[in-house]
Amino acid sequence: MNKIITNKSLQPGQIKYLQVTYRHDENNFVVDFQKLNGSLTKHSTNNLDHSITVQSQRIDRNGFINQILSSIKSPEQTPVLNPKKIVIDFSSPNIAKPFHVGHLRSTIIGNFIANINEYFNNKVTRINYLGDWGTQFGLLQYGLKSKNINLEENQSNVMKTLYDVYVHANKLAASEESVQKQARKYFSDIEQGRASLGDWKKIRQITMQELEKVYQRLGIHFDEYHWESDYNGGNIMKLINLLEKNNIVKTDVTGMKFVTVNNRNVTILKSDNSTLYLSRDIAALLDKYKKYNFDKMLYVVDNAQTDHFKTVFEVVKQINKKCTDGCEHIKFGRIKGMSTRTGNVVFLNDILDEAKKKMYEQQMQSMNTRETAMNEETCDTLGISAVILNDLKQKRLKDYTFDWHRALQSEGDSAIKLQYLHCRLLSLEKHCGVAIPNECDPRYLPEEIVGNVTAELARFEHILCRTLEEYEACILVNYLFRLSKSVNRMFNELRVKNEIVDIAAQRLLVFHCARLVVKTSLELLGVRPLEEM
Repeated sequence: MNKIITNKSLQPGQIKYLQVTYRHDENNFVVDFQKLNGSLTKHSTNNLDHSITVQSQRIDRNGFINQILSSIKSPEQTPVLNPKKIVIDFSSPNIAKPFHVGHLRSTIIGNFIANINEYFNNKVTRINYLGDWGTQFGLLQYGLKSKNINLEENQSNVMKTLYDVYVHANKLAASEESVQKQARKYFSDIEQGRASLGDWKKIRQITMQELEKVYQRLGIHFDEYHWESDYNGGNIMKLINLLEKNNIVKTDVTGMKFVTVNNRNVTILKSDNSTLYLSRDIAALLDKYKKYNFDKMLYVVDNAQTDHFKTVFEVVKQINKKCTDGCEHIKFGRIKGMSTRTGNVVFLNDILDEAKKKMYEQQMQSMNTRETAMNEETCDTLGISAVILNDLKQKRLKDYTFDWHRALQSEGDSAIKLQYLHCRLLSLEKHCGVAIPNECDPRYLPEEIVGNVTAELARFEHILCRTLEEYEACILVNYLFRLSKSVNRMFNELRVKNEIVDIAAQRLLVFHCARLVVKTSLELLGVRPLEEM
């Protein structure tokens, strides 16, 4: 789009708002945009003020269509001058618990942010920081002993057993202070090397095996797995000494160590020298900066952890300001009505299994379903697509209540409609009887609907820039829904089969470019585009 806008002073990242309108009666496109006077974005480290200039340009119809379709069909590979090193910490479930829907938002939002950074050629490291340490493990150990469960013995559905034990122990701890004390003592013992780590190692192994199945099913990968236990008591004493040396940490009469942040004392080490989630996260952040020397460190964690990350960043800032300059907490709202501690929880595999079942039933009832597409893998992909896009179409900071009907709907603005559109476009390419032309010739594309679809396609790169800038997947999802409506109208108005070859080929090029944009968008959102359904 920058090449089309005739403003030689315009630099990448300067367009803050873009609207493309096709004027069929005037045979041109009107491009309205806001130009930022300076190429800095909201995530830049420079905080200088920049003014915005509103501009408008009229561009010849044929030249515009040629440029847009050609750039989508055969995009130029532009060299990346300053790729950023981006570390993204997301998903991060706890051991001994099945993957529940509460972790879904971090997982798919983090995956999307990683994908779109990679699209813009940033160097991305995806980290899954697993919670395998803390008093919660002490509670789990108490539950195993109280129920006389031996993890070394063969058991069916070990994850369910561990989860039931965890819920049981939490209920006891809520009413009996002695249970909580025993859990704290057990954790202190294992952290100080006074107790066996046999159960802990077994539980970690079991959890990892189950998590890998879920991630593989979702099509999500991580570059590295980190463990909270990597920053246990013995490993972070150097950090504590550094904090004390810089007068950042103080010790009270009980021996507890604390830091003061915003006139509030926050504990980072208990009086028995047991570490806390906070102290482990401080140590982990410093370790990540040393290892990756990142430009940005993004934590994709829900709103409830806002104060926690403010404290982490504030403490680390006093040790290494450059480290925290690139740190950001990517917040998101919660899926309401679910809790891991009361037993009132919906597990992700149950959601995906139910989604697959419902997709199979819907496909069986649909007149458009191809018989060859009726298989378990396709229905599972449709179900996963529905669950992911139902979440990503929400505003990131918004809480929402999970609703089966809304998540799995096949009508209206839905994942099913987008998958069907991609399949229909691909089928057209395979069976229309003409080849996609090497070059665009707008003389064969005089129809108004072509101009309207081209106007939508012209916004694609800017939509991706906005999505990256705001970390808002819903911007891209809503763009896709709007594009799909225009493309479906084009299906109704333009014929490719049994048409004059030159006309058919140029029409096919427009459909092909639309499919490439739909395919790229779905992949960025973490959805595998289907080829038939």
